[in-house]
Amino acid sequence: MRCLTSIPAFLFINFVKGKIKKYKILILLLIALIIQSCVSFEPIKIQVLKPAQVKIPSEIYKLILINHSVKKDSILANLKTSRNKLNTDSTLTSEYFNGLLEILLNSPRFEIANQTPYYIEKSSKSIFEKIDWLTVDALCKDNNADAALVLENFQLLYPNQIPLSYEDGYLHGILQIENNAIWKIYEPSKMNVPEDNLLKDTLIYDGFGFSKEQVAQQLPLTKDQLLQSCLYAGRKYGERIAQTWLTKNRYIINCENKDFIRAFKLVNENKWEEAIELWKKYPYGKNSRLASFAAYNLAVAAEALDNIDASLEWAAKSYLLNKNTYVENYIKILEKRKQEKDLIESQFK
Repeated sequence: MRCLTSIPAFLFINFVKGKIKKYKILILLLIALIIQSCVSFEPIKIQVLKPAQVKIPSEIYKLILINHSVKKDSILANLKTSRNKLNTDSTLTSEYFNGLLEILLNSPRFEIANQTPYYIEKSSKSIFEKIDWLTVDALCKDNNADAALVLENFQLLYPNQIPLSYEDGYLHGILQIENNAIWKIYEPSKMNVPEDNLLKDTLIYDGFGFSKEQVAQQLPLTKDQLLQSCLYAGRKYGERIAQTWLTKNRYIINCENKDFIRAFKLVNENKWEEAIELWKKYPYGKNSRLASFAAYNLAVAAEALDNIDASLEWAAKSYLLNKNTYVENYIKILEKRKQEKDLIESQFK
């Protein structure tokens, strides 16, 4: 049997060199894997403008609000119990306008002259009674407004008694509230009504229990939900006529690179232009993976600055450099945003 000392010296040295070379390769591969694993998708939020559902004539910008939905001495006849009593219809209609203003005040589309609506009672019992043009014209001129946004009428439908059914040994009760409201826009300069809409909305609540009383305890007070129904309906109508800003989730790619780390800190400080200058160093570099990351981040930055065309270009470059699914999905989001932006521009013209 031969021992290690009997191996010629040059063979032993080559053997050791081979082992060292092999381990160097393994170490380099390990370092590369570590670097790759240090990539993270950091969530951020951006503001996105959502189109209105209808186009209101562009010459209508400043609005006055009018409540013309309440008849004199009107009280909802079937809200008489102490549990559900409301004072007057005006209590409900105020919630329509609260919901409406939440949307309109968050929109670049309109200026609102009066956040407390003018209150004009209906003189007759007819739900079709209109405000006369002289009144609308006088109010608009007093406020230097282009048109009046009017709540003309509303109706709330709901059961006096909660319908019950048996399900798996329990009683199941459903409270369903149907909300119908008529909104109009009066443009006195043209004696025109460019918007006349009946908006319908439904809220459904359910509760379970062993008895009618337990089910009732699970369901909200009817008066509270009627108010909530009017609030939601007001918001819904606001979204019909106005473009509004929404908060959307996006992601920035961060990695073990000093410029990427610095750029992400700048994004958190809302310093997009400075972050862009750091990322722009990489999209045309030799490292295609890092170039793809930088191009993707530049696409997000362009979208955050509302430049959808530039965002699409950077996203396409990122995908060409490294065909990742997340980039492909982001391109689909941007294509939809491009369509929405074109629609918004047409609505503002």
